[in-house]
Amino acid sequence: DAEKKPQFWYDKAKLSLETALNLKSLNYQAKNLILFLGDGMGVSTVTAARIYKGQRNGKLGEEEIMAMDTFPYVALSKTYCVDRQVPDSAATGTAYLCGVKTNYRVLGLSGSAVSSQCNTTYGHEVYSVLHRAKQAGKSVGIVTTTRVQHASPAAAYAHIVNRNWYADSSMPKDAIQDGCKDIAYQLVHNTDFDSTLTLQVILGGGRMYMTPMGTPDPEYPWDQKQNGIRNDGVNLIQTWLDARKVNKNAHYVWNKTDFDAVDVKSTFYLMGLFEPKDMKYELNRNITLDPSIVEMMEKAIGILSKNPKGFFLFVEGGRIDHGHHDSKAKMALTETVLFEQAIQRAGELTSDIDTLSVVTADHSHVFSFGGKTYRGNNIFGEAGSVAPKNADDNLPYTSILYGNGPGFNIQNGTRPNITMTDIENKDYTQQAAVPLDSETHAGEDVAIYAKGPMAYLFHGVQEQTYIAHAMAYAACIEREKRMLHHIREKSPVSPITVPRNAVQEIKPSFWNLKAKSSLEEALKLKQRHHRAKNLILFLGDGMGVPTVTAARILKGQLLSHFGEETVLTMDTFPYLALSKTYNVDHQVPDSAGTATAYLCGVKGNYGTIGLNAAAIRSNCTSSIGNHVTSILKRAKDTGKSVGIVTTTRVQHASPAGNYAHVAERNWYSDASMPTDALKDGCKDIAYQLLHNTDINTRKLQVILGGGRKYMTPEGTKDPEYPEHPKENGTRKDGIDLIQNWLNSKKVFKGAKYVWNKEQFDAVDVSTTNYLMGLFEPADMKYELNRNNSMDPSIVDMTEKAIRILSENPKGFYLFVEGGRIDHGHHSSKAKKALIEAVMFDHAIQRAGELTSEEETLTVVTADHSHTFTFGGYTERGNSIFGLAPAKANDRKHYTSILYGNGPGFAMQNGTRPAVNETISDDNEYKQQAAVPLDSETHGGEDVVIFSKGPMAHLFHGVQEQNYIPHVMAYAACIEPYSDCSFEA
Repeated sequence: DAEKKPQFWYDKAKLSLETALNLKSLNYQAKNLILFLGDGMGVSTVTAARIYKGQRNGKLGEEEIMAMDTFPYVALSKTYCVDRQVPDSAATGTAYLCGVKTNYRVLGLSGSAVSSQCNTTYGHEVYSVLHRAKQAGKSVGIVTTTRVQHASPAAAYAHIVNRNWYADSSMPKDAIQDGCKDIAYQLVHNTDFDSTLTLQVILGGGRMYMTPMGTPDPEYPWDQKQNGIRNDGVNLIQTWLDARKVNKNAHYVWNKTDFDAVDVKSTFYLMGLFEPKDMKYELNRNITLDPSIVEMMEKAIGILSKNPKGFFLFVEGGRIDHGHHDSKAKMALTETVLFEQAIQRAGELTSDIDTLSVVTADHSHVFSFGGKTYRGNNIFGEAGSVAPKNADDNLPYTSILYGNGPGFNIQNGTRPNITMTDIENKDYTQQAAVPLDSETHAGEDVAIYAKGPMAYLFHGVQEQTYIAHAMAYAACIEREKRMLHHIREKSPVSPITVPRNAVQEIKPSFWNLKAKSSLEEALKLKQRHHRAKNLILFLGDGMGVPTVTAARILKGQLLSHFGEETVLTMDTFPYLALSKTYNVDHQVPDSAGTATAYLCGVKGNYGTIGLNAAAIRSNCTSSIGNHVTSILKRAKDTGKSVGIVTTTRVQHASPAGNYAHVAERNWYSDASMPTDALKDGCKDIAYQLLHNTDINTRKLQVILGGGRKYMTPEGTKDPEYPEHPKENGTRKDGIDLIQNWLNSKKVFKGAKYVWNKEQFDAVDVSTTNYLMGLFEPADMKYELNRNNSMDPSIVDMTEKAIRILSENPKGFYLFVEGGRIDHGHHSSKAKKALIEAVMFDHAIQRAGELTSEEETLTVVTADHSHTFTFGGYTERGNSIFGLAPAKANDRKHYTSILYGNGPGFAMQNGTRPAVNETISDDNEYKQQAAVPLDSETHGGEDVVIFSKGPMAHLFHGVQEQNYIPHVMAYAACIEPYSDCSFEA
């Protein structure tokens, strides 16, 4: 009930704003470094885990706060590797730990090393931040819920061309003959700096790779599959212990009893290997035999923190990844919640004053959750908020779905009926669009959360390699003059292994120089603490993190580049935050409820616009007394010029959030409204577009988009499509709102209405004070279908709007929506969605060229995401609309891009349709989906806020979506922050 009151959201935003204003950058050396790695923990996983955490605690869930949500600095990390668009944990481990990108499956080596070719190892070693911390005299340790030889922790100490060479028995003979050593061997031997200084703490699984072939496992002596597997006869555990005979304070443990008995005060070295391979999932863990990730992390800090020079600790929540690969979301999310608890506990055991803590992921997964779920819906529960809740095949479906994986189970062309299935069971496998034994990684950016000394260096969008360099810089263990690794370049790799125009990327110096440049930019970054004259809010409708990344790749590929390395305009914005998108009554939101949040500063209900949550959807009378005020209205009240630009109809939910107060987002004209609503005095959105923005006869100066039919009387022929009755005017009240708008401007000579590009181009901005351009009867055409001679682009409209509005010496507010990104996704036509996103980015670029960062606060964000994913371990430079390199289990190709649900679900003769490059590249191609729906649904995960200009630094961390207009209002000193204390 508290959330139904605007004051709840005002107070929440003001508290967050005060926190941001009081945030002090800790600009000194970090004593300790902790890197938390959630393996496979994409933004969608973090959001779903947040909800799950809250629901485990008896809450609705969406409002819950994760430990990493409290970290003040957030950035995004680009995860591709040198030879793959969608990476693995080996190449990414090398990036975030060693500061250099490399090839798929390769660990601790530059891109000159070729996967599985031992002789390409030598001379191409790169060294981790753990190694550098160790050289600086710090204590070092690793904690993982996987085997300690797993790719992620192994990147801290190993140099190897195949991540699967856990023991020598895993290696081919030629590799052994060429002198390559397995990962377990390197764990014990590579971490030496002198004869006594090694990894102080090693905790996780992986016993079998450490002992001779046939050695019975102490926990499973009856199971020969758990025996040791080393062919060289070496017991590496004993080797490790023997090396510490001079130091009695070293312990090896393999069970929780012995682990609990370890006294951290008297222990300097601890190896704990609690399973033969990976540790058990938390939901399967025997709490009497195996410690949790929280317990291991706490023990590690207790031991390492005795060193007066500080420590480096790597903590991996590794089985998050495995849960996703198995398409067992409950396993994955439970692992994430426990990982988060470890982060929480570490914060209690250390101080932000001397400890830089960084939380990130190596990559994401093709995991999504959507389906119009109600607020508080069980995160593992069914989707749908209105009857019928079933999909188009009349069968229920879960909110959580995978793009590909073992959850594909079509029998005779029919999905399984989950009605009698325990979908909350830990072993339930969520449905997928494509059948694979193991669900794949995804290629989108992942989040970096940071706190502590120099944490402010983590900002904007960065290459994944930046993480290692920023951590090293923070601890002064890698000076600027030493940032270039002294590695000899050897064994040039063939173009087959590394794409031709990525040859420079095989050199460590390429990545070191790139990181150095990014660090220098971060260090020079100055916060702008003065008042913003102008405000621009760019809204990419449905532009979740996967869409941003895929659009970046497409932008590059349209320029004949690989794509992954391309920089979007929004990528260059220095400040970044994440936005929680849920509505008061829905877990997965819509564009109406979200618009109320990011424009009016108050969260509302699904389907309602400009109203607080006391208003009920489609109930006219409930809107009375529950209006909330937008940032556009507040800017207008202070004398600024205001305008809206959209590629949808101007009455669409997103732009309407600027000016309308309506209980039903679909009430575009009075013809859309029920009789009782009209009788009760409610007005349609088109009517409000003209009438709600009045203040002393000053109206919206610029209105550009589609939506002619809602402005003219019923039957009025459309000027562009007079032969199509469906495009005629729809208004039953007989009012011509366009003419009314023109009539109201007769006192102003500089007012124009246009409906085609020729008229639009003829508008002279120097003599035009008011401009209404409605270029289609409803939404504007997709960019791929746009008639360049009839309709302006979003770039054209943005430029025209800025030129008109910027004439006002008091400044302006402009709202620009790339609205058809959303529509492309709803149609499961990814090409249309991504082209729209690229054009949206072009508009952002043009706005930057036309305005000054000194006086203009520019914010780019999304209202929500979609169940859109791209994965499949595609090669570097693979067409974003192309195929994954391997066939699925049904021996058919599949596209990298897939949807959780939508119209792309199709069966031919009871099986999944075949697809090839020609089919998938078609503009109208609908990517396949796990569940059949006429319209693909929104996703529920956090979205990004990019910002630049005055007060842009106030966008930080993880925020409720309603925080956005509060910061914008504060930056411009407009109501409710008009009593500002800083200068223009």
